[in-house]
Amino acid sequence: MLFLNDDFHFVLNLSINKIPLVRLLIPFIGGIIIAAYTNNDSLLLFYCFLASLITLFTLIFIRSINANYTIRWLFGLLIYVNFLLAGYHLTSFKIKKSKTFNPIANQEQLFVGEINETPQTKRKTVKVILTVRQIKNDDEWQAIKNKVLLYLKKDSLSKLLHIGDIIAIKTTLKLVPPPKNPYEFNYRNYLNNHFIYHQAYINASKWTFLHKSERYSLFKVASSIRRKLINALQQKGLDEDELAIASALILGYKNNIDNRLKKAYSSAGAMHVLAVSGLHVGIIYLLFHFLLSFLEQRKYGRYIKSILLLLILWGYAFITGLSPSILRAATMFSFIIVGKTLNRNSNIFNTLAASALVLLMINPLYIMEVGFQLSYAAVIGIIIIQPLIYPLFISKWWLLDKVWEITTVSIAAQIATFPLALLYFHQFPNYFIFSNLIIIPLASLILYLGVMTIACLSIPLLSDYLILALKYLIRFLNWIVTSVESLPYSLSSDIRFHIIDTWLVYIIVVALIALIVFRKFKFLMVACVSSIIFLLGLIIRNYGDLQQHQLIIYSIPQHTAINFIDKKSSCLLTDELLYNKKEKLLYHIQNNWVNSGIQNRVVTPLRNTKRTHYLDHHLLNHKHFFQFYQLKGLLVDQDFQFFQQQKLKVDLVIIDDNTTYPIASIIETFQPKEIVVTPNIPKRIATKIANEASKLGVKCHDIIKDGAFIKTV
Repeated sequence: MLFLNDDFHFVLNLSINKIPLVRLLIPFIGGIIIAAYTNNDSLLLFYCFLASLITLFTLIFIRSINANYTIRWLFGLLIYVNFLLAGYHLTSFKIKKSKTFNPIANQEQLFVGEINETPQTKRKTVKVILTVRQIKNDDEWQAIKNKVLLYLKKDSLSKLLHIGDIIAIKTTLKLVPPPKNPYEFNYRNYLNNHFIYHQAYINASKWTFLHKSERYSLFKVASSIRRKLINALQQKGLDEDELAIASALILGYKNNIDNRLKKAYSSAGAMHVLAVSGLHVGIIYLLFHFLLSFLEQRKYGRYIKSILLLLILWGYAFITGLSPSILRAATMFSFIIVGKTLNRNSNIFNTLAASALVLLMINPLYIMEVGFQLSYAAVIGIIIIQPLIYPLFISKWWLLDKVWEITTVSIAAQIATFPLALLYFHQFPNYFIFSNLIIIPLASLILYLGVMTIACLSIPLLSDYLILALKYLIRFLNWIVTSVESLPYSLSSDIRFHIIDTWLVYIIVVALIALIVFRKFKFLMVACVSSIIFLLGLIIRNYGDLQQHQLIIYSIPQHTAINFIDKKSSCLLTDELLYNKKEKLLYHIQNNWVNSGIQNRVVTPLRNTKRTHYLDHHLLNHKHFFQFYQLKGLLVDQDFQFFQQQKLKVDLVIIDDNTTYPIASIIETFQPKEIVVTPNIPKRIATKIANEASKLGVKCHDIIKDGAFIKTV
């Protein structure tokens, strides 16, 4: 696995002056991040960029200034400023260009576009990313090029759509809405980072297939080849879980993997083997780097070997559909191959920085993608940390040495990526060392065997035996993964980790590595100070958790979810349908529980909560009335019986069902300070309730319109 450089002594002699491309990459990334978060296309900054660029070139060509060593810092400053502003303006330009498309609000329009990503078949819909090429305005067609997200109703026709298909749609495009629940995954930001801003749900009658695209596209051809290869594997006898894993591990197609299997791989710390990326490209590189090593003994053999390696890596990227993750990995390894070929002593950090610069110039918002961050973090961790761990145990036994080598690579990659994994996924696989010790070699064997099987598909008898071997190897891999998942404490989940924690942990890790390499006291001090700040943050958050008392009514379409949070305990009342949809429930709510430090959770159907007590008696629920600390509330649902003589004053009324009782009567009887309309209420009725409440001077919160209702008591 030590393929990234033949000599790791550069780690001990690392100097910032030896990695100029890294020095340029840092301000470039800084400019991208500033542009992405400020979203401000400033003309003043553009003039500053031009002035800085002109100044730099002017100083370079003035010999008297250029030769003056005392102002050398000025050149460095100008270069950094130029790269910062270049990153900023490149990102601003890309974002501005993607926002030129402005469909008319609340009006159906006719669009024609091309599908540019593999459609994903879901339970009720087919998810399609469409590049809109024409829009009809005032009986005239206007040429554009912008991406939109469509959810087509699943039927026999929509399931047959592929990359390159041209379709016409008549719909009202809407901006992708922001998350409506606290700490819910921000799908709008995710799509915006892919330059997608509008979406629509479309019935079968609102779209039609026109024809296949006549334009030649490598992505279309690659997707078609991958689809044919998956079908060929299925025809040869792979099916269900084996076909799903083979499609993901070998060809990078993950849509067929069910959630049960995904959860098992995630818990075992093996999810990375299902996403074709740097690991898979590295495995392919290792095999052919070894097989072609004989060429190095011949004249120009080093160059021939590099060309062949590049062709093999990009050929593999092609049959896996040229997905963004495989393109990033292939680009990264291409730079590594070229760097090693042209200069044996080239610094690996410069090579990685060059590949990152090229990728970010193509799409600056790659920096926002989790896969991009994890890929580069893992490679950097292996480069720096693995050489420090590997010498701790030396074995003369080849097999034991290889086992230790794989273990150290796994540990190094995990150390480098675990802060990001905790930030994004809030979980940690506790047995990753043992699982990867078996899973990585097994996945490598499956990948090699899979590539060999694909190459031999036209040879009947041989391909049959290879498919059989592949099937049993994948079954064994799945058994290993599910066995690890079933072990006690296999996964630490719901770990609260914020962005500041991620930075602090990375500072601690880097400081400790620097302490080991350079043996200077200042690095120990940096690690200690960062650790103290990290621990202080945990103490402050823990204290805040013990003070929280909140009522939250979540925004989940057509469902009711009422959450009482008391210190570190939670009682969630849901309707029957939502109670049985655990995945949907957790998608909208779990991140809030994690970030609120909730440890004790009770989830119960709303209709079964009569005369119950929760949360150490701070929540009292009696029929339709409840009291949570000083907050008194009333739930008006289908079972509610209204009696005019009942004069009980409450702070809050929750309307959870169509009620035949006039809102004016409810307000007059119970005198609430606020009314909350749950997502169960149709939009027309919710609007009517809000208007009536407004006339009577009572605040009304429509959850579908206004997002989750949060009340601190």
